[in-house]
Amino acid sequence: MRASWGWWIGSALAAGLLLGLAALLVLPRLAARPPALATPTVWVAVVPRPSATPTPTATPEPSPTPTPTATPAPDAGFAVGRFVQVADTGGVGLRFRAEPGLSGKVLFLGLDSEVFRIEDGPAEADGYVWWYLVAPYDPTRAGWAAQDFLQPIETP
Repeated sequence: MRASWGWWIGSALAAGLLLGLAALLVLPRLAARPPALATPTVWVAVVPRPSATPTPTATPEPSPTPTPTATPAPDAGFAVGRFVQVADTGGVGLRFRAEPGLSGKVLFLGLDSEVFRIEDGPAEADGYVWWYLVAPYDPTRAGWAAQDFLQPIETP
């Protein structure tokens, strides 16, 4: 048994010597080599695509608060079947409402010089005289409007 231990020890010493000799021969050569270039790292910034921005819509300026005037005489040119145009709003326009009165729901904005036909009225509410008007070119543009911002015209 002693002989076998001796053989193992001798083999281990010989292997260690060979490894040490190989290290002495190879390490100086490795140190003399230029270092390997590092792999470049590319950073990519991911910017989210802009989302669609809603286009703001212009909110019409409120119609000027009309000052109540006396109820005009029937011969002032306002009557069912007659034509009127929006006037004297200062370019702001006239609110057409679902029912006569300032609390009526606003349906649309009539512009200065826009022509309408009187279909109903007069009705008095909130100190104003109201007429139900319909646009001759578009029957969907219809509603109640205050007389203070209307001007009678001859048949268009």
